[in-house]
Amino acid sequence: MVRALYNTLISPPPPQKRVRSFFSTFALKNVTKSNFDSALEDLRRLIRDADFVAIDLEMTGVSSAPWRESFEFDSSDIQYLKVKDSAEKFAVIQFGVCPFRWDSLQKFFIAHPHNFYIFPHQEKPGNDQSYEFLCQTTSLDFLSKYQFDFNKCLSEGVSYSSRLQETIALKHLSSMCMDESFDSLSGSRKVGDMQFSRMEDVLFAERMKIKIREWRDGLLHGSNSNYIFPRTSNNSDKRYETTFFKNRPAFVLNGFTSHQKKLIQLVIENHFKDLAFVHVNIDETLCPRHLVVYTDSKEDMGLLMKEVKDCILKEAKRKVKSAAGFRNVIDLLSSEKKLIVGHNCFLDFAHIYGKFIGQLPCSAEEYATSLRNYFPYIMDTKVLLNANDSFQSSMKKSSTSLSKAFASVCPGIASGVKGYSLGCVEVEVQVDEKRFASLNYLLVWDSFHLMISACHWSIGSVTLWYF
Repeated sequence: MVRALYNTLISPPPPQKRVRSFFSTFALKNVTKSNFDSALEDLRRLIRDADFVAIDLEMTGVSSAPWRESFEFDSSDIQYLKVKDSAEKFAVIQFGVCPFRWDSLQKFFIAHPHNFYIFPHQEKPGNDQSYEFLCQTTSLDFLSKYQFDFNKCLSEGVSYSSRLQETIALKHLSSMCMDESFDSLSGSRKVGDMQFSRMEDVLFAERMKIKIREWRDGLLHGSNSNYIFPRTSNNSDKRYETTFFKNRPAFVLNGFTSHQKKLIQLVIENHFKDLAFVHVNIDETLCPRHLVVYTDSKEDMGLLMKEVKDCILKEAKRKVKSAAGFRNVIDLLSSEKKLIVGHNCFLDFAHIYGKFIGQLPCSAEEYATSLRNYFPYIMDTKVLLNANDSFQSSMKKSSTSLSKAFASVCPGIASGVKGYSLGCVEVEVQVDEKRFASLNYLLVWDSFHLMISACHWSIGSVTLWYF
């Protein structure tokens, strides 16, 4: 497939095919939390049909200290440890993904650029730990120079969790449900050892005991208890709302503080063996609510506990799975086994591994072996150009920075000369079924531009980067 891709890129197009100005404008698909689900579904089809996928990342920094910068004399192990340190300390806030598909009839590539704003929000249940990362002023200045929308990233960025974090969270949920001190009905620790430390707590508990007993006695004696907890909206006390939960009589607690709810839970545990204090979602569209539920036997209480535990566990697992967020894109790239193209992407893949897969291994050899299992086909265009002597001799300072390399091998396109023929490939950008016959700078176009440059120099073979 790689050889075919190379031949495609260096094959001259028909004479009438011309690339428009390099600085012409085209659209791209910006993805945030609001449109992530729909964009992910579209991306599944696009990546499945793609010949290769170009990626590029923007981070909050690169090096945490001067001595942690990469030097030419660094060994591979030292270089990896420096990259590992950077990936563990800085955050990724923008991720470009651009699938490319070759149209064999029209003889051009169709590109689908996606620009993801991502931010590590705290969305995993049972984990109160906040994310911490460093920021480097030079990196933030660079992003600001190119009008990066920091507000959009912070407020609308797609969250994510790694595979390792998801596994740990699921194990935590399982062990929590097996913990005898965990009350499956309330979804929290039992409050049996809680003491009344204030007189107002004692008085509140006594009032609640009276109200709850009146409601319970009304149920047992078949009398109408609606005068205590009416459903009518004109009632002066709206803190109690009668309802049914799992086909059992119940009432919802509204407007109570968290401390008052703990006191009510304590009253239920100590004085009403046939009542259960439940904290669950009545409706998936609503926030979790607290209820007092009546059961008519010990067997019924056991059945209720099992039903509630299953409900809580199911909801918690759903939240853990949904917290994967942008990692679904990484899982998609990994499962499809497509050729991934990047420029100077050693650090990029260290971020991908550490943010979306798991903790980075301690050694470069172990990391390379593990990464190959997830991404077997990686092309680094900087490595590709460094291996070409004719390209290096053309660069006065042997620079392989993207802008200099592209300007060197494709000066007409880089300078914006109209009607300049690329001589090897034409690209159409497609966003939401709309096509734009244009070639321009984009986060995810970096790798592709340089790959065109490399093929323009007639490099004999395309090299896959495996470390």
